[in-house]
Amino acid sequence: MKKLIASIAAVAMALTMSLSAFALPSPTVSGLVKGVSTAVDKNGRSVDIIVRSIPDMEGSLSAGEKTAIEEIKDKQKLRTIMGSDWEDGMQLADIRYIQLSGDASLVSFPVTITFDIPGVTANSKVKILVFNKETGKWEVLGGKVSNGKVTATFEYLGLVAFVVDTDTAKAMESTVTSPKTGQSDFPIYAEIAVAVVLGGAILWVYRKGNTLSE
Repeated sequence: MKKLIASIAAVAMALTMSLSAFALPSPTVSGLVKGVSTAVDKNGRSVDIIVRSIPDMEGSLSAGEKTAIEEIKDKQKLRTIMGSDWEDGMQLADIRYIQLSGDASLVSFPVTITFDIPGVTANSKVKILVFNKETGKWEVLGGKVSNGKVTATFEYLGLVAFVVDTDTAKAMESTVTSPKTGQSDFPIYAEIAVAVVLGGAILWVYRKGNTLSE
């Protein structure tokens, strides 16, 4: 009887452990642009920049911008868009919507922006693309990289994509804190069910043992 109870308990424990091990999906290389370090216009005047995530802009994006986002997420299309600027191993790291804050009439373009991007080093290969709403096409910009920062000069703002090499993508991803283990209500209920079954089985074995002994 003791062996049987021990076996039931072991099986229940194994099931419970496997259920509680369900984790939230690992973060992908996205949303890693943390903000702006500096921004100045062509006259050297400091400019206030707002960096927004794409979900935050969902209700404000035009149909063309939405199409452009889906287009650049496709690796083959991204390769075509970048043309000679493409290098094997590159991948899309982030897409952000960049806006001016304050009175735009006081800003003289082009604007040079330095982004804070943890994981980027002076040896990283980084390309910044900006979407031109007038032409409906992505345009590749040159970018100057340093540890944790990428600088580029813009003639206009809007959708901005960040494309990096594989090693940089891994380094960027490692700077993100992995999400805590998460589980849906289903695994919790399943664990409760396992506990109930275990208790019932032990009680049944115990009663049957007593009946046989009588």
